[in-house]
Amino acid sequence: MHDALRHVRTRPLSTDLPRAFAVSGLVFALACALASGLAASAAYADVPPLLIPGGQGDSSHVDPPAAPLIVPGRATVGAQAKTPHERAMDAYTLGRALERQGQPASAIASYRRAIMADSTLRDAHLHMGRLFARVGQHRAAANEFAAEVVLDPANTEAGRGLGISLSALGDSARAITQLELLTRRDPRDEASWQALGFAYATAHRSADAEKALKRALQLDPKDADAWRDLGALYANTGRVHDARAAYLKTTALDPNDALVLVNLGNLERREGNLDLALASYHQAERRDSLNAFAYRGQVEVFEQQQRDADAGAVYRRWLRAVPKEQQARIEAIALFSRLGRNDIALELGRDGVRTDARSGEAHLALGMAYHGAQQDRDALPELRLAQGFMRAPEQRKRIEQLIAGLRMAAPDSLRVLFSADSVAHMRPQGVTPPPLPQAVIDSLNARAQRAKPR
Repeated sequence: MHDALRHVRTRPLSTDLPRAFAVSGLVFALACALASGLAASAAYADVPPLLIPGGQGDSSHVDPPAAPLIVPGRATVGAQAKTPHERAMDAYTLGRALERQGQPASAIASYRRAIMADSTLRDAHLHMGRLFARVGQHRAAANEFAAEVVLDPANTEAGRGLGISLSALGDSARAITQLELLTRRDPRDEASWQALGFAYATAHRSADAEKALKRALQLDPKDADAWRDLGALYANTGRVHDARAAYLKTTALDPNDALVLVNLGNLERREGNLDLALASYHQAERRDSLNAFAYRGQVEVFEQQQRDADAGAVYRRWLRAVPKEQQARIEAIALFSRLGRNDIALELGRDGVRTDARSGEAHLALGMAYHGAQQDRDALPELRLAQGFMRAPEQRKRIEQLIAGLRMAAPDSLRVLFSADSVAHMRPQGVTPPPLPQAVIDSLNARAQRAKPR
């Protein structure tokens, strides 16, 4: 399979990681529930989610050179305006360069300009489909691959990308129809057979999936993707020995594949082989330090073994590797608070705010850490900051519940503080508080930063 399309499947076929994490206390419980809906893991994305710029303000724009002087009666090189196709090719070439430089958003903007200049230009939609697929934006990827197929029905890579994207979206019928067409068109295309096997598996057609994947392996016995998908298929159908053998074959063929080690860890964990599961998850972490499933697997096994200190060490490695993983930060703070290590909890909370001072989730985490350390006087302004940075009404409402919980449990020494806060934020019942004005956010944030120990 083409390397770009290997990233379409942003999650393994088998990632059976049951959540074993439980947090005691009203504030931690509500905060974890809030955070779980805020920060989706980017476990297998090569780049952060794309923010596609609008029609202007693209930093990749290159100003044209000054127009040459026109001499009357003599043809001047460059005097004629470029044709739409020439403009399209210029934008397409720039998009390719930006893509190679690791600037996917700017590359997509350039490809869009190319298509606006010449709607018949081939390959621009294909490149956009690849970029969207890499970050798990399957709907956008499917649209681009489909547009490329319309322009060039013989483009097998675009057709395959369309089938895989549709399968990832749960549109199994259309995905299978598309991929079966490709295998009939070229029965010796192992990548299409492998993609078809994946589509059959997601549609729970296990027997057909096994046949398609084995056909791919007949054509290319070294197709690591096909071996990995075959292992996941075996694991999901209870064929543990065959699944383990397929996963180990994958690791031998592709030493950089962390995903297969996560799946192997899941398999061993399900079979009760916790030490083997830990070894697989840890090896996956070494291969890909950004792999959220590798850290998550280790944390949950350690908690299952009641090895909280080891789970805490994993959380700290995770947050060093991915500082903006706010769900993990909140869980880690809850764990260290439960262990009485409020110093570490506060350190993690302050690190989160230093990493992203405008993140509502980061201020929520720090507020939790202050609460765990029984410093509710400091927790309250952090929670108000978190509420101000949150944009969704349900998020702000949940933080209001957190503050209400603190108010109810506040000691007499803090009654005046919470009463003043209640008056300052009083609103009719049922009305969700609006985001803070920007000037207020900046002022509160600066005050909180100054109050922190150096």
